[in-house]
Amino acid sequence: MSRLVAVPIVLLALWLSVGCASARRSGSAAKDATVAAGREVGDKTEDVAEKVGEKTTDATITAAVKMKFAADKTVDALKIDVDTKDNLVTLTGTVKTKAEADKAVALAKSVEGVKGVTPQLTIKNQ
Repeated sequence: MSRLVAVPIVLLALWLSVGCASARRSGSAAKDATVAAGREVGDKTEDVAEKVGEKTTDATITAAVKMKFAADKTVDALKIDVDTKDNLVTLTGTVKTKAEADKAVALAKSVEGVKGVTPQLTIKNQ
């Protein structure tokens, strides 16, 4: 009688161990897929954050250049347009003298983060 009970118990134990191994494998695969998806989301988040940071930097540079113009007595801040793209500043507008144009370029170059300045300024007397 004990042998009749032992055989089904052994078969049940084998069946359960096979099922548990299968569950562990599928659980491990699900974990791996979740980790991979998490990494992908993290990478995309970093990309977006970097792009936002770049835009903020360009906007910050533009604002800083305009503030320097406003604080300077030589440069007429209202007559010069400042555009920034990828940390490169473009100045357009009309100035009274070459000295004012040179000062505007120097002020723009002095702003932290500026990689270069392209002056497209027109001197009013010319």
